[in-house]
Amino acid sequence: MADPFLAALDQATRTVVARVRGELPAAPLAAVAITHYYCCNPDRALCGLDLSGMPPAGAGEQDCVVCVDLDADCPRCASGQSAA
Repeated sequence: MADPFLAALDQATRTVVARVRGELPAAPLAAVAITHYYCCNPDRALCGLDLSGMPPAGAGEQDCVVCVDLDADCPRCASGQSAA
């Protein structure tokens, strides 16, 4: 029997990847309490999520695992990311 945590993590990862690719609609913003990171375009997260109209990140929110993986200096502007 597979570890339930690993099975849930695998499903969550597949869902995030499908959303970034546009294969699934984005989750409703009201249901999501996740901090996303952006760089050159404040309306687009590093993970591909549309951030336009999204309120600023709050304290204690969970970081987006995809944005955290991509968190590095931007090759276009040579600066770090900001949180939204």
